Amino acid sequence: MKYRLIFLLFILFLVSDIAYSQRWRRESTLDMGIFAGGSNYRGELTNFKFFETRGTHFAAGLVAKYNIGQRLTFKLGATRGSLSGDDNWYADKEENRLRNLHFKSILWDFNGGIDVNLRLLDRRKQRGFVPYFTTGISVFKFNPMAQFFYNVNSPHNTGTNGYENLASRNEEWVNLQTLSTEGQQTAEYNDLKRYSLTQLAIPIGFGLKTYMNSRWILSLEYSVRKTFTDYIDDVSGKYAENFFIESQYGPMASAMADPGEQLHEAGTLRGNPKNKDLYSIFGITLTYRLIQNKVKCFQFR
Repeated sequence: MKYRLIFLLFILFLVSDIAYSQRWRRESTLDMGIFAGGSNYRGELTNFKFFETRGTHFAAGLVAKYNIGQRLTFKLGATRGSLSGDDNWYADKEENRLRNLHFKSILWDFNGGIDVNLRLLDRRKQRGFVPYFTTGISVFKFNPMAQFFYNVNSPHNTGTNGYENLASRNEEWVNLQTLSTEGQQTAEYNDLKRYSLTQLAIPIGFGLKTYMNSRWILSLEYSVRKTFTDYIDDVSGKYAENFFIESQYGPMASAMADPGEQLHEAGTLRGNPKNKDLYSIFGITLTYRLIQNKVKCFQFR
């Protein structure tokens, strides 16, 4: 609800800003630049903590901005980062210790959006700081992985299911989506489909920029991506019956689905499907002004 309210206020602000000027000429400019900062995940494996510093990773990217006057900026960007979470960060809590899940993923974020400057500068001086609001749409790609730890005393090691053959794969990082760790696409859980590794998100954020001179602009921005998936971390619903996962996808799949010291009963909660995962991208953008033109904009009578 709060994201809808912010988006609505943004639309009202944008409409009122356009309607305010009945006839004006503005400059359009094209900026290109680079981004460097961090990426961070929020979900089951950070206990839905808004900003878990242990899950912060370096991120970098490219950005292009088309500015119409001093108020509006349309932009395109591409960012590469990483996301991670780990129950061991909260080992003092029994539910995390028993679940014992973790993940990491490379993140590719491709976004298009709009910035609305909340303050205008003197055209001649171009000095000072300009706060701005940003939103748009992102297409992101991810692929959750987890590290397999072979344990001869694991409850998955029945002596007859081939678990002992996994000893050579100790400490290997494995892709989780194809293992169907919550029973997706097994005969017994055929109503559960595998999640897509390409998803949509809505960026909502704020920034602060300053003009270093007539060409170079430095920006500081923090943006939360509201996603429509709960599987960035491969954790969402309930534990499936381990036997069904193992019989269709092998002992590695069942071991990664429930890696704790004791097996969970099928049907108990593994995650929280009511809350979607989020991720944030934040950092510094340095852009260079390439093109500057005069444009005539809308006229209202």
